[in-house]
Amino acid sequence: MIKRNLSIAFAVLTALCSTARTTSAGKRTDALNDSLWNFSEWISVADAPVITGKITGTNERAADGASWFVSTVKNDKDVASARWMTSGLGIYELYVNGKTIGEEILKPGFTHVNKTKRSFTYDVTDALSGKAGEKNMFAVQVTPGWWADKIVTRGGQEGMTGKKTAFRGVLELTYTDGSKAYFGSNTGSWKAGIAGPVKHAAIFDGEEYDARESLGFLTPEKLSTPETNTEFDGDILPSAGGEVYFREDLALMPQKAYVWQGVTGKNDEEYGKVVITRQYAPGDEITIKPGETLVIDFGQNCAAVPSFEFKAGAGTKLNCRPSELLNDGNGAKSRGMDGPEGSCHRLNLRTPDTGMLLDYTFADSNGYVCYRPRYTFYGYRFISVTADGEVRIKSVKSVPVSSITAGMETGTIVTGNPMVNKLISNTVWGQRSNYLSVPTDCPQRNERLGWTADTQVFAETGTFFANTRKFFHKWMRDMRDTQSPTGGFPGVAPHGQYGSDATDMNRLGWADAGVIVPWTVWKQFGDTAIINDNWAAMEKFINHINETRYDHHALAAENGNYQWADWLSYEPLESCGRLHRAPDGSETMPEAYSYWSYLGACYWLIDAEMMRDMARATGRDAEKYELMAAEARRYLQSAFLNNNGEFVTPILNTMQTPALFALKNKLVEGKAKENMIKRLRKNFADHGNCLQTGFLGTSILMPTLTDNGMADIAYELLFQRNNPGWLYSIDNGATTIWERWNSYMLDKGMGPRGMNSFNHYAYGCVCEWMWKSMAGISADVSAAGFKRIIMKPVPDKRLGFVNAEYNSAAGLVKSSWKYEGNKWIWNFTVPEGAVALVTLPGEDIAHEYVAGSYQIEK
Repeated sequence: MIKRNLSIAFAVLTALCSTARTTSAGKRTDALNDSLWNFSEWISVADAPVITGKITGTNERAADGASWFVSTVKNDKDVASARWMTSGLGIYELYVNGKTIGEEILKPGFTHVNKTKRSFTYDVTDALSGKAGEKNMFAVQVTPGWWADKIVTRGGQEGMTGKKTAFRGVLELTYTDGSKAYFGSNTGSWKAGIAGPVKHAAIFDGEEYDARESLGFLTPEKLSTPETNTEFDGDILPSAGGEVYFREDLALMPQKAYVWQGVTGKNDEEYGKVVITRQYAPGDEITIKPGETLVIDFGQNCAAVPSFEFKAGAGTKLNCRPSELLNDGNGAKSRGMDGPEGSCHRLNLRTPDTGMLLDYTFADSNGYVCYRPRYTFYGYRFISVTADGEVRIKSVKSVPVSSITAGMETGTIVTGNPMVNKLISNTVWGQRSNYLSVPTDCPQRNERLGWTADTQVFAETGTFFANTRKFFHKWMRDMRDTQSPTGGFPGVAPHGQYGSDATDMNRLGWADAGVIVPWTVWKQFGDTAIINDNWAAMEKFINHINETRYDHHALAAENGNYQWADWLSYEPLESCGRLHRAPDGSETMPEAYSYWSYLGACYWLIDAEMMRDMARATGRDAEKYELMAAEARRYLQSAFLNNNGEFVTPILNTMQTPALFALKNKLVEGKAKENMIKRLRKNFADHGNCLQTGFLGTSILMPTLTDNGMADIAYELLFQRNNPGWLYSIDNGATTIWERWNSYMLDKGMGPRGMNSFNHYAYGCVCEWMWKSMAGISADVSAAGFKRIIMKPVPDKRLGFVNAEYNSAAGLVKSSWKYEGNKWIWNFTVPEGAVALVTLPGEDIAHEYVAGSYQIEK
C-alpha cells in the first residue's frame, strides 16, 4: 500500500508541474444529509503542540506542524459511487489513495470561530478502487489557519482561540446493489499525528515546507490513536459561497528580475543602493547563489502565492519574502525605507520578521520540482529570494488567490482615457484580492479581516464586476453570527482578533453593512432570499437604532465611546489622526460628538429607507419604515441644521462630508439647498478641486455631486492628478487601490507604516459612479434585478469614449458612447424581459424603452 501510494503521490506532483490543474480527483457535489454527521466526531492529534501564555507580540505565531489523519476503508461489495462530506477546525486538504481532492483551497474558509464551520462534500468515486475487497486510503492534512492562529485571537488572551486543529468527515459508499454504508471520523478506525513536509503554516505567519519529509499518509510510524476534540459545538453548514480558488487564468509572470549582492552609498541615514550583478529577461532560467538576493517584479499587486519550478541540492534552504513595493531614494530612512534602494520593503506588513514568510527546504531530486504554498496566502507585487546553496529556478509565477472565479466576473468598462482604465483595473484587482472567503480590508499585513465599512461602501461596485450574490449570502451568516444581543452589528465580521468585541458594535457606517449589503444584493440581483434570511437580524438592528436615534452617547456602552467615522479623511475631526480630540489630546471635543451623532442619524435614515424597500419587495409592513425614515429626516433637520442650510455645529460647514450626507438624504431644499451647494462648490475650489473625504464620504461623493447638479466637479475629481485623488496614486505607481490617498509618494516616500496598505479596495467605490453615471447603467428598486434599468449617462469629452457591458441578472446590458466633434453618439442595449428608463444628457424627462438595441445622436 505504501509503495503504491508513493508512486501516486509522485505522479500527482509531476502533473502539477505540467498542467494548470491543481487537483487530480474528486468533484464537488451536494452535501449528505445533515443527520449523517452523527456517524462522525471531531478528532485531533493527541500530542499536538498548543500555544500557551498570553498572546502578545512575542508569541503571536501559530503552533508548528501539520496534523494528519489517515484511515483505510475496505469495500464490502463492489462500489458504484462514493461521497465524502468533510470539515475542519483549521485549513484542511483531502487525499484519497494519494490523490488530492477538489479544486477549492483554504477550506473550510473564514467563519465565526465558535458558531459556524463550512463543509465540503466531494464525489470521490474516480479516486477509489471500487472492487469488493479492495482497500482505499483516506487522508487529511490540517493546519491552524482561521482557527488556531492570531487572526481570530485577541491580543492578551491566554493561548489561541482554537487550541488544536481537528477534522470531521463522513464517507458514503453506495454499492452496485443499491445499498449504502457510512464511515465517519472517530478515534477507533483513524490514526493521527504531526507529520508531513508542512512544518509551519498560518494565515499571517506564511508557510514553511521541508520537501525531505514525506506526506503524512506515507509515514504510518508517526501516526497513533487520535483524541476526540470538543472545542467546537456550533453549526456545520454546507459551503455555499465564499469558496477560495487559485486563479490560474490570471497567473502573473515576472516582468523584471535581477540578482543583487552588496550595497553602495550607505551612511547613517541611508541604507544605500543594491549592486545589481545579473538581470534576467522574462522566461530565462534564474540562478541564485549563497550571498545573493533575487528580486522579482510581477507587475501587479494582488492576493496570491508564488509558484516555483526549481531545483537544488538536498538540504538547501530557500527563503522567499513577499513585498508590495521596493525601497528607493538610496534607502533614506527619512522616506520610511527599511533597506537599500532596489530591495524589497516589508515594514508596512507590521510583522516583517515573523510573519508573511515562505521557507522551503529541498529534498534530493534528479530534476526540477514544483511547489506553491497551499495553507496561507500573501499580498504582494514583488518577491525577494535568498538561499544557502545554489538554486536554479526554471520558472516562477504569481498565482492569484480569490473567491471571485473567472465564471463569476460579469462586467467590463473601458474608456478612451488610459488613466481611468488603469483606475478601473486597480479596482478590479482590489476586489479579486479582497473578496477572499470574506470581504477583507487587505490581503498582505497581519489584519485581513472582514471590516464592515469597507464591505458596504464597495458592495454595489463589486456587483457590477462579479456576481457576488452567493458570496454575500455566506458573509451575512458571518455578520449574524457576530451580531450583539442588543442587535448591534460589528465593525468586523466574522469575529476576529479585533473589531468585533462588545464595544465595537454600532459604529456608524460600519454596523450599517448589516442592512446595506442585503439591500444592495437584492437590488442588483433581484434576490429576496437574502432579505428573508436576514430580516430578523436587520429588524433587531434597526429597532435598536430607532430607539437610540443612532446617538453616539446613547450607544456609548456598545461603541466604546469612539467612532471611526469618516476614516482617513483630510477634514477636521478625523479619528485616525486623533483630530477629534482636544489639542492636548485629553478628551474628545464636543464638535466631534455632534458630528458622530449627525452621521449616525444619516445612516439611520438610509437604513430605514432600505428597510422600507426590502419590506415592499417581500410583502412586509413597509409603512413602519416609511414613518421611521420621515422621523429620522425631521430629527436631522431640527437637531443639526438651521433653516438657511448651515449646520448648527459651525465646523461642519467647513467640511465636504457633512454636506454630502445632507444632500444625499435630501435634508435641505430651496434656498437652503442652494446655499449648501454654493458652500460645497467653494470648498472644492479652495482645495484645488481635490476631495477631502474619507471612507464614508467618498462612498457617496460622486453620485451625490452628480445628482445635485455638480457633475462638473465629479469629473474634475476623477481627473485630478494631485493629492488626494484617484489618479494621484496611479502616478505614484499603484496597481491596486490604496488604503491612503498618499500611501506612497515619489517625492516623499512611504506614508505611515503602522497602517499603510497598498491593496485596500474601499476607495474603488468610484467605479459604482462610473457604471451608473459615466456609462449610465443602474438598477431601479421598483423592479429589482435590472428588470427595470435606469439608463442616464453623464458624458465628458475628456473620456473620449465609454464602452460598458454588464451581464446583469436580467441579461446583457450594453452602453457605448463617443464624441464625433460636438456630436454625441450613444449605442445601448436593453435585454429581453427588461425595460429601460432612458434620460439623455442635459434632459430631465425619462422615456421608456423595451428590449432591443438603439442608437441616439445628440
